[in-house]
Amino acid sequence: MFSKQKDAWKLLEDPAFRRYLFDGGARSGKTDVILVWLIKEAMTRPGARILIARWRLDHARTTLWNLSLKKILPPGIGGVRYHESAMEARFPNGSMIRVGGLDDAERVDKILGDEYLHIFINEATQVSWDTVTKVMTRLSQQIAGAVRKLILDCNPKGPQHWLHQVGVQHVQPSADRRSVQPLPDAAAWARMHWTPYDNPYLPDDTLRTLEALPGIMRRRMLNGEWCNNEGTVYPMFDPDLHCVDEMPPGSEDWPRYRSIDFGFTNPFCCLWGAVDGDGRLWVYRELYRRETQIAELAEIIKATEHGHFRTVADPEDSGARDALANAGIDTMEADKAVSVGIQAVQLRLVKAGDDRPRLFIHSGCINMISEFFEYRWAKNKEGRNGDEKPVKDSDHAMNALRYMVRAVDNPAVYGAAAAPAEFKPGSARDLARYF
Repeated sequence: MFSKQKDAWKLLEDPAFRRYLFDGGARSGKTDVILVWLIKEAMTRPGARILIARWRLDHARTTLWNLSLKKILPPGIGGVRYHESAMEARFPNGSMIRVGGLDDAERVDKILGDEYLHIFINEATQVSWDTVTKVMTRLSQQIAGAVRKLILDCNPKGPQHWLHQVGVQHVQPSADRRSVQPLPDAAAWARMHWTPYDNPYLPDDTLRTLEALPGIMRRRMLNGEWCNNEGTVYPMFDPDLHCVDEMPPGSEDWPRYRSIDFGFTNPFCCLWGAVDGDGRLWVYRELYRRETQIAELAEIIKATEHGHFRTVADPEDSGARDALANAGIDTMEADKAVSVGIQAVQLRLVKAGDDRPRLFIHSGCINMISEFFEYRWAKNKEGRNGDEKPVKDSDHAMNALRYMVRAVDNPAVYGAAAAPAEFKPGSARDLARYF
């Protein structure tokens, strides 16, 4: 154990802290020391239940279960028995370390069926704040002399990410940077920043590889900086320009829209929007939920706001649309053309002649604003000139936004089998004619 890991161990042992963020560059040794400390806790606290999780189940199995836990503590050492199907390491004293993925409904149900002494979420930037708070409700096992702890580790992303707000700034997650509120348990949080230079055992060639990374990737993976992502789909998005704290006077009389992107394990997203007299779109509310049945979501949507809405939804899930219709919410098929929809959103984000954009987002739409910073272009394979496509991750509110913008911008042909003959998708200049 090297010097930085020894300092981390002391921090984990400190009973004054119950919440931790270990953030920084790759291969710095932060995850290993957390795992060793959790193994020590399982060995020395009979009956303890410890959860180690990542967002994706397959990633948890590969990295945490096979490549980390079983290598640090090989099967049979100390009497530990590994149960592959349940991904549980069971100790002779009755303690257990469970490895899980937070993207699988059945696994999450099983996780929430137990109480835990400690919970460790690896690469926590991949997990939503809502999911973390949900899992934290099971951080409730009582073991004499032990302090229950939530431990998060990650490589940094953009400074607008909820994890930077919670773990670095110790404020409640919010898209409004002008009125942040401290965490109620801020005194219980501890943070340790890491870089590969902290790890004296890191091979020189690995360090040189990290030093040779380009731009933002180098700053994140080597220096451990929280900085905005390059390659984002909407680089023109600026919270200071596009985010508002309240709707303008008279907005209650504007035409109303809703747009829906379906999901269960992945988030379900419904957005509410209104269009002012100058054609500007104001997205003022979001419903962003995982693992919730359509019937329940429909009741939430209906109870949230009454009135007439033009509602568009993902056309590929006809069963979900039928379920909404049965609950009294009629929808039209959304235009899913990705390239055209992205260009339409980009044009609305750009300032118009009056120096104002044509798209505003309420600061309460936290998940949507977070996705603006995470929604990025996929890299084309070498030697190929394929169409630019965004990565299908952190895109649920982005999908719903595209659906709404297309419905607002082109209502005359919306839902038709084909666009007008003179309209040629893929050209920002062509799109501009319809604005």
